[in-house]
This record gives sequence, C-alpha cells and structure tokens, in this order.
Amino acid sequence: MRRVAALFLGLSVAVAALTACGRGGVLVVGVRVGYPGLVVRLPDGGYTGFDIAVAQYVARELGYSDRQTVYTGDLDQADIVVGATDAPDAAGPYLVTGSDLLVRARDLTISGPKDLRDRRVCGTHADAAPLVRKLGAAWKAAFLAVANVPAACAPLLAKGTVDAIVADAPVLVGLDAQYPGRFRLCGRSLAVHRYGIRADAEGTREEIDAALRRMFDDGAWQRAVIGHLGVLAARYTTPPALDPR
Repeated sequence: MRRVAALFLGLSVAVAALTACGRGGVLVVGVRVGYPGLVVRLPDGGYTGFDIAVAQYVARELGYSDRQTVYTGDLDQADIVVGATDAPDAAGPYLVTGSDLLVRARDLTISGPKDLRDRRVCGTHADAAPLVRKLGAAWKAAFLAVANVPAACAPLLAKGTVDAIVADAPVLVGLDAQYPGRFRLCGRSLAVHRYGIRADAEGTREEIDAALRRMFDDGAWQRAVIGHLGVLAARYTTPPALDPR
C-alpha cells in the first residue's frame, strides 16, 4: 500500500503492526462515482452507499479512523480500490451480483433482453457488453446510448429518450430510489459480477480478507445491505464466500 505520510515508510503491513490508535497518515480509497446505491456523493462532499460502508469498515479494521480515510474517483491515486473487479488478486468478494434491466414502471412490454431488439437502451460499455453479445453489433449501432456512468442514464429513461437501462442490480436500485414509483427492475440477471478490494501492497489482501470476514460475522455486512441495497436485501441474505488463498 502506498504510504501517504513518511511515518509509514518501513512499517510492516502485517496485522501485528496495527495498534488501537491507528497507523497515522491517510488511507486513500478509490471509488466509482456515478453508481447510485454503491457510491453516492453527498451535498457536503462526503460519500455514502454500500461500497462506502464496506470501505469504511475495512479501513477501521486496518487501523485508520474515519478522519484518516479519504475517497477519490481517481483510481490510479488510491491505496485500495473497492467495487466490481475481475482482478484475480483482489480481496473478497464482498458481493456477488448480476446486471439487470431498469425500465419505466408502466412499460410492460419489456421483461428481458429478447424484448430489446428494437428498443433504446442506455448503459456503459462494460454494462452493455452482455446485450451486445446477444443482440449484435448492428443493434449496438442503432439502439445503444453509451454513458460514462449509469447515473447519466436515469434522466434519459425518465424522459422517454431510452426504454431501458442496463447496469448491476444494486446500481439500478439506487437509480430507482431517485425516481420513486417511476421505474421497475425486470429481475433478469444478464451477467454475474464480483465486487472486491484491490490493494497495491503485498500482504494487504490477507488483512482485508480478515476484515471482511469480521464484517460478515458480526452482522455489519447484512446491516449495510439492508441500509443501502433496498429491495435487494431479500436476495442477499448471506455474505459470499471469500476466495480461498
């Protein structure tokens, strides 16, 4: 892990090095802004969301106080990065979920990907990839509105510019909460995604896995699910199994 303060130089990242009063310095956590439900920017400049709850818990377990933990959308400048990842060396997973479709509540003509062949869809390149594989390049060129982040799609769906949003289910629940009663989830998983924590220091992954295991065991993970993932709480009743090391 990159040490922000000179005090960190030479310190071991082993659990034994932690003290009750923290390590000092600052832990920079990389988060993906624009993914409601997971990461939400507050008016005061702070952050909330499921990813933030996980990061905050892990940071405390690593010895950092809340004041020593800062968040950035610049993932290259972070000590650890939380969120969806396919990195084989990431700690976790702390969530295994699937992408889904969000449509207008009164539009009953869309129940799954098969109904989107001539419908307009908004999503990021990564989120839309399963639909492109299914519906083809010609469909992508004609009907896909590519967004940098899922949050940019919600106004388009509300105005009728697009007919559906494709993203991970927790993100769609976050978007739905911003437009109460206007949207609905289709409930069709298009792809499975794993959420983990990447760290750039050797040995830190084991520390983070230990922190996640404590979060699973003491009920904090379930409380975060209930608090931030809304209707999906009934789907995520137990934490995922951590990858074996």
